[in-house]
Amino acid sequence: MKMTECMSLAGRFKELAGKGLVDVKFYVRNLDEASTEQVCAEVNALYAAREGGKTQALDFGDSRRIQA
Repeated sequence: MKMTECMSLAGRFKELAGKGLVDVKFYVRNLDEASTEQVCAEVNALYAAREGGKTQALDFGDSRRIQA
């Protein structure tokens, strides 16, 4: 059986659940233009970029967390 984007994402979330992930939500603007497989592919690409060091944290100064 061929590994689909959604199968890959499900595996990733299973691993993350073992590390404490509780919930994930995706808001898709236009369901008529995005298939489930396309959404899974985009999320996989996001995680791959993050794991590959191709992202950077953004700080808008609006956090309510207490800085140590």
